[in-house]
Amino acid sequence: MKIQSLTISISTAFAVFIAGAANAATTIYTTDADFELGTLNSVNHDAPGSNQLQLNSSGDTFPVLWVANAGEDSMSRINTDGNAGNGCEEARYLTSYGDPNTLANHGAFSGPAPSRTAVDTTGNVYVANRNFNGQPPELLKIAVEGGVDRNGNGVIDTSFDTNGDCSITPDEMLAVVDDGDGVLDIDDFQDERVVWISSFAENGNLGRSLCLDVSGNLWAGTYSGRDYYKFNQAGVQLAGPISTGISSYGCAVDAGGTLWGASLGSSLVELDTNTETHTINRSLQSNYGIALGNDRVYLGSTLHAFDPATNTTQFSVASGGTGVAVDGDGAVWFGTPTLRKFTTNAAGDLNTTPDCSVATQGGRGPIVGKGGRIWTINTSFNSVSQYDSDCNFISTVPVGRTPYTYSDATGFGARNQTDPTGIWSIINDGGDAGTDWDSLAWNTEAQGNVPAGASINVEARAADLVANLGLEAYAPISNGGTGLGLIGQFIQVRVTLRPGVDNISPILSDLAINTAASTNCDANEDGQIDRIDIGIIGRHRNVPVPPGNPLFDINSDNVINVVDARLCVLQCTNNRCAL
Repeated sequence: MKIQSLTISISTAFAVFIAGAANAATTIYTTDADFELGTLNSVNHDAPGSNQLQLNSSGDTFPVLWVANAGEDSMSRINTDGNAGNGCEEARYLTSYGDPNTLANHGAFSGPAPSRTAVDTTGNVYVANRNFNGQPPELLKIAVEGGVDRNGNGVIDTSFDTNGDCSITPDEMLAVVDDGDGVLDIDDFQDERVVWISSFAENGNLGRSLCLDVSGNLWAGTYSGRDYYKFNQAGVQLAGPISTGISSYGCAVDAGGTLWGASLGSSLVELDTNTETHTINRSLQSNYGIALGNDRVYLGSTLHAFDPATNTTQFSVASGGTGVAVDGDGAVWFGTPTLRKFTTNAAGDLNTTPDCSVATQGGRGPIVGKGGRIWTINTSFNSVSQYDSDCNFISTVPVGRTPYTYSDATGFGARNQTDPTGIWSIINDGGDAGTDWDSLAWNTEAQGNVPAGASINVEARAADLVANLGLEAYAPISNGGTGLGLIGQFIQVRVTLRPGVDNISPILSDLAINTAASTNCDANEDGQIDRIDIGIIGRHRNVPVPPGNPLFDINSDNVINVVDARLCVLQCTNNRCAL
């Protein structure tokens, strides 16, 4: 069954909120109520910072969890806020050849077997097919919204939960079918949210490590090849192989650009992503999973913490885990099947007694999700479960066969350790199809501030339908620059805040969205400009804007007067404005 969807789901971080009068030339967002009209993610307007936006002191991420189902070569997309906070599988995408109706469970260690994930700062996921079938590993991108209309039918054909039962069935998925060349390429994918696929390394090298650097580039490591490869977000290989001499089993990049790599053995790999060079391998303890936080590198399966500043390691905090994660408060989660929470002491070391622990069905994980909830990957039960910050069970959500994920599957690591970000987005209605958006301006008020090293980046896109916004690429916007070249009734603006020196947040005090001044003198919209149009505008003479219609204020001087009528005479369709 072909599934067609253009809807931007309001269950994701990209929820839609519309503000602005139909004919307003300018809409300004500056109060708490204004900012609440948009979507706030890791930003706030809390007192004493009211009527402005700043970064949260405790990090967060999108309400999306991406789960690699190794046993059936698919990716489940979980809306972690869905089903009243219990979680909801809202889509599932194949990562290799397959018919959703005949998928067999080949286990976690045969076939393509996707596992390692990385989620960028806008919510898109990248996943590696490890490929136990002797083929080179592959890297795929799946878009969180929009996609690529490869078949040209005007919609994005994609998986979604058609009956709303929070569980994806074969008829709610799309197949991957060989187009006849015998090579797995993007043309084989019927789901158009799978944006690209790129193979890398040699046959049988096994793609077992994946992370993003501070510039948004991807680093994919091989287990048998013992190399790393660098890709941009378009799937183009930029560097590699970069040999480390150690098997790759997971990675994370810190804000300075250092890649830290797990190895499944006892080695910790260090690689400089800025210079694309391998630095050193350190011999520590057995590791299975890696996470950054509290200026430390944390590794399991024997939980230990490496401090780069002092070149020292806290050994043997706990044992028996298959993953490690750090939440927004700096607590370290270690598991599974027993999920344990560890906090730090005044010296920054982990307390050896967990704050809480709970037995789970998990075989992999843990993963930090939105709101500080912790997710376990229940490999043997084809499900995922979530727990609160006190280890209390919340819910279990069914996914595909043999889920096998324990890397950054929500973007929490990327958005809080690698490239700290907060995002506010808003959709404004211009009132008419084909609205010409002229400019965006921000921080015109005194409290607006961008401290040293911080940044506020503004992007925008436009379309005549809200549902089509996701099909458009964001364009970077300069503050106060005119002539955006964005046409459409709706404009979506995305503002990204990044901290500066000593993690000081920038302040967004206000944002103004401006449409281009109208020069359409066809007041009665009959397709021509004549004396009837001049008369209509004349009858509104000496009316200020507002309340007067800004479309009649041809010279944009905020009043409708004889000058506007005379300007329209110059645009008349017929000589001397004859009817």
